Amino acid sequence: MKTKAWSVKFPWLVGLGALILSLSAYGPAAAEEPDGDNEQLHSTAQDFLRLPVGPIAIGHHGVGPYSPATNPGLPIENTVDSVRQAYSLGARIVEVDVQLTRDGKLAVFHDDFLSDFTCIHSLTLEQLQARLSYVPELRQILNVAREFNNRAGDDLGGILIVELKAFSPHCDPGDDFEQPLVSAVVNEVRQAQYGDRVIFDSFSPALLYLAQQAAPEIPRELDLDGLQLLPPAQVTAVTGLPVTMVNKKISLGLTWAEIGPVFRLPGYASPEQFLITGIVTQVRVVGAEMDFLGAAEQQQPGSGAAFVGAAHSLGMHAFADPANTEADWKFFASLGVDAIYSTVPMGVNLQPAIPEI
Repeated sequence: MKTKAWSVKFPWLVGLGALILSLSAYGPAAAEEPDGDNEQLHSTAQDFLRLPVGPIAIGHHGVGPYSPATNPGLPIENTVDSVRQAYSLGARIVEVDVQLTRDGKLAVFHDDFLSDFTCIHSLTLEQLQARLSYVPELRQILNVAREFNNRAGDDLGGILIVELKAFSPHCDPGDDFEQPLVSAVVNEVRQAQYGDRVIFDSFSPALLYLAQQAAPEIPRELDLDGLQLLPPAQVTAVTGLPVTMVNKKISLGLTWAEIGPVFRLPGYASPEQFLITGIVTQVRVVGAEMDFLGAAEQQQPGSGAAFVGAAHSLGMHAFADPANTEADWKFFASLGVDAIYSTVPMGVNLQPAIPEI
């Protein structure tokens, strides 16, 4: 989720130490043995999470969130070409987004609606591809990841992060499509026997809770945008959209809101509550947007690094998003994050040497 600049105070720093002490005994559960074909030597998501160096570059939607209009000559984001080029340029890990179509297929696409507000799940995959021929299925992306994972052998490569996108109120007014999405993604990954080389990612802890129930062996990442820490009036001031509090079917004890027709996400009273939610959903990774980390450091130097340190103390990795410039990368790296969603090859050129696994 991308928003305009926002502002919020950070009196929470003094509470991080108490949070760590009270919750450190309840850190994320040890990862279960992954499924998949273990006879062939290959690197896994667990190998990625065990790396002793960082930050590691994650290819954001492939080589980056590019379109022909903004970057002529570069492949469109979330396409086979973009993912293949990212791996070819040295990215060991690539992230893509998935959406559910009317016929139960998994399209790799950022939003759950098109530019004319047609909902992806109202179209079959064939109808969607008739409108946007470049949109691939998740299975095609998994095949590309497998190709590079096989090439890597016992070096890190071909790891895939699959973002489970939170549905918009516009396309899921009844809050009905989360379970079908998770079931479809888990089934696709398992049929590909690729569960040990995938990480699930989402801003929605409800989606990650369902993923944990369906596939506890696949690591998960819970993300935070600064917008989720703002009171409703400030959210409206930033976005220009009305905020409506809603009763979420899977609330996890959080306060959920719909922001216009676009977002349905939980709000957090503090970063501590976000980290607690990470504990509750047993994620291995927490991810933070520039909208949060940048504003935190600007208002109170050291607060972004303290957030990363708190995540580490609770046994979780910390990822940052997005680094579209070298300055962005260096800022995130200064906070001590473990990986950075970035454009490629920039991130690949800036990451440290990755040791053999």
